[in-house]
Amino acid sequence: MRSSVIPSDLPDEVDQLIFNRLHTDEKMFEAVLAFHRTKPIPKINVPANHGKFLSFLIRMMGAKHILEVGTLAGYSTVWMAKDLPADGKVTTIDFDENHIKIAEQTFAMTNMQDKIRLMHGRAVECLESLLKEKKAGLIPSFDFIFIDADKENNPIYLDYCVELAHSGTVIVADNMVRDGKVITEDDKAPNIRGIRQYFQKLQEDPRLDSTALQTIGHKGWDGFAITMVK
Repeated sequence: MRSSVIPSDLPDEVDQLIFNRLHTDEKMFEAVLAFHRTKPIPKINVPANHGKFLSFLIRMMGAKHILEVGTLAGYSTVWMAKDLPADGKVTTIDFDENHIKIAEQTFAMTNMQDKIRLMHGRAVECLESLLKEKKAGLIPSFDFIFIDADKENNPIYLDYCVELAHSGTVIVADNMVRDGKVITEDDKAPNIRGIRQYFQKLQEDPRLDSTALQTIGHKGWDGFAITMVK
């Protein structure tokens, strides 16, 4: 098969086509992004089509109990919470006080606060707390888990998430390609080292069945790792 050179602006144009044709009724999310643009936060939220993809996965699975590692300002959190049943809930974790405040406002403006549990603290500490709650019978295992935080700690987060899961739980990790740096860069960058170690764990853990999908769009070249717990 011949290789082809993709014009640099073409993925952006395709994304815009997707948004214009398939996301026309999602004014709530446009309002959320407009609100976030007024705040001093990095523009690293998932694109709308990725948020809808997460929502589709949750709806197709019939998942009720969702875990998110890395809230930022709550954009992806709202996507995952919006179609949950009355007894469903997203538990989301972030350590940054500024992000927490903006996320709380986001959940209030979208009337999602009752569907979301926002945990403030270092992810490992919060995951440890959740594991204790699970062992005490205070919370159920999670049906769907989205990991989108500091990549250098992804392997640690995966260990906790597997313990918080059940057979059939789906774990999605974002930003697993990083413009191909997972191949081209050496292990000196902590985030690239974390991504490679995450892939290694997926390969070696007999409890996990995994694949990965590359993505391209207005946020560049990246991808998801998608895992099912056996």
